[in-house]
Amino acid sequence: MASLLRHPALRIPKSLFSTAAAAATRTPQPPPLPPPFPAFRAARSAILSERDPEKLTKLFEQCSAFATFRRHRPLYRRSIAKLARAKRLDLVDRLVGNEAQNSVSKTEGFWIRLMMLYSSAGMPEQALGVFNSVCDTKACPLTERSLCAFLTIHLKSKSPESLNLPELLRTASDKINLKPTAQSLNLVLKALVQWRDVDSAVNWVKEMETVWNVKPTIESYTILLRAHLKNGNFSAFDGVVKEIARKSLECNLAAYNLRIMRLCKGKECARAKKLLDEMLAKGIGPSSTSYNAIIDGNCRLGDFESAKKVLDSMPTRPSSHPYFSLIRAMVKEEEFDSALEVCKEIMRRKWIPPFEATQGLVDGLLKMSRREEAKMVVEKMKKRLKGEAVGSWANIEAAIPL
Repeated sequence: MASLLRHPALRIPKSLFSTAAAAATRTPQPPPLPPPFPAFRAARSAILSERDPEKLTKLFEQCSAFATFRRHRPLYRRSIAKLARAKRLDLVDRLVGNEAQNSVSKTEGFWIRLMMLYSSAGMPEQALGVFNSVCDTKACPLTERSLCAFLTIHLKSKSPESLNLPELLRTASDKINLKPTAQSLNLVLKALVQWRDVDSAVNWVKEMETVWNVKPTIESYTILLRAHLKNGNFSAFDGVVKEIARKSLECNLAAYNLRIMRLCKGKECARAKKLLDEMLAKGIGPSSTSYNAIIDGNCRLGDFESAKKVLDSMPTRPSSHPYFSLIRAMVKEEEFDSALEVCKEIMRRKWIPPFEATQGLVDGLLKMSRREEAKMVVEKMKKRLKGEAVGSWANIEAAIPL
């Protein structure tokens, strides 16, 4: 891996890392052409609408005279993305190289931005080349931000080398003479989980303390909780929760949400509701995920009264998700009166109820000889539909014996 970091192909010319050296060695260039647009807004509009890669690059270079343009990072990202989609990596290299050469302020954040532009374009070698050259030339002081950028580039590249991210971290941290903290160590942890190597992830958390002398954070344990929940390993999940308590760590929103989801999947919705109340008591504002998980869990249990109580307690306007969960579960349990009320509320909020649940509701009303109410649902449904949904519903309606 050390040889990869020293590979000559992964180098950026040293003159780019020193404005003084660049000024002394650079061949005098003719002054840039004046911007083809009078203002930044017009330039931005032209660049975003341009489809030809060559013309886009030329426009980009000419408009770089605008100070506002040079500071507009989203425009850089979108332009680089366009060129990458067109497979014009030579033009990506040209624009990023020009930025490296012409910029006056070359801070750590500046070099990280160039690394991530290359990485987003699918050019990890060039991104790593910037990292290596900044390290070798000592262009600026480096912090853990650069280490995290280095790891992120490898993660995105999905190269064979990236599978050995722990060793990459050791090599890179030595190269910049920096002791990693939980921030970069957690990136390795996330990678191990992404590769579905949960056993190694568990061992890595242990190594954080024993090898790196870094205490795992609540974010570290949250990563493990998410992995165990995804695998359905409730025993390991509960073990991590106990470890969090043993270390006296305070759960964050993500950790609480995962604990709530685990309880609801285990049909322990009452305990999940107590966790929600605990969050509120501690001043941790639950998210829609917190409420939706409990509503979904109660719906699966057929406890619609509890589900509606949680829905009514939501402090902000809920999305359509909990209402859709309710109507689906109510139709499945043949609670057609309650399902009809939820269906009306969905339509009152100008949403479109799920087709399969609506069909089940109409069929249920017809079986109960409530033909007029069934017709009302069908008619309201047709009024709300547009585009291809009209044809899809027409096929369903044709099978309904109205």
